[in-house]
Amino acid sequence: MRDRKVADRYAQALLAVAVDRGVLDGLEESFDSLMDVVAGREDLRHFMQSPQVPTREKKALIHDTLSGRVEPTLLNFLELLLDKDRILHLADIHEAFGLQVAAHRGLQRARVVTAIPLADDLAGKLRQKLEALTGKTIVLENRVDPAVIGGVCVTMGDRILDGTVRTGLARLHDSLEQAPLR
Repeated sequence: MRDRKVADRYAQALLAVAVDRGVLDGLEESFDSLMDVVAGREDLRHFMQSPQVPTREKKALIHDTLSGRVEPTLLNFLELLLDKDRILHLADIHEAFGLQVAAHRGLQRARVVTAIPLADDLAGKLRQKLEALTGKTIVLENRVDPAVIGGVCVTMGDRILDGTVRTGLARLHDSLEQAPLR
C-alpha cells in the first residue's frame, strides 16, 4: 500500500456516502467489477496515472466507458480522485474500502495459509474459534503455500496468528543459536 492513511481516508468517505445514499451494495459491486477490469489493463492504468494526460481527457474516458454501467456515486468518486490527483491510490482505496465494508457489516476477513487445502470441517472449526476470539462473523480466505510445511497462519487485519511448522522451526533455530555451548 502506497499511503495507508490516504487510502483509509478516501475509503471511509466513500463508505459514509454509500451508506447515507443507500447504495452500498451496488457501489461495492461496481467498484469490484471496475478493479477486475483495471487489473487486466495495464494500458488503462498508465493512461489514468499519466501526468501528461489532461484531467478532462481522463474524465471523458471515464464518462464514455462507465456511465450507466457503474453506480453513479462511484463515477463521482473517480472524478474526485482525478481532481485531487489521487487516482494513483485507486487500488489501495479499493482494498481499504473492502475492509471497511466488511467491518461495517460486522464481518472480519481472515486470510488462512496452510500447506494443503483446508478441509471443510477444519475450516468450520477454525471459523468458530476465530469468531469466538473476535466476536465478529469470520470470512475465511484460504491460500495454499507448501513452504509453511504444516500448521496454519491466520492474518486478520494487522493481527497474525502463526502456528506453522516453518515458523516453529525458525524459532527453534534462533533459540539454538542463542544457547550457550559448554
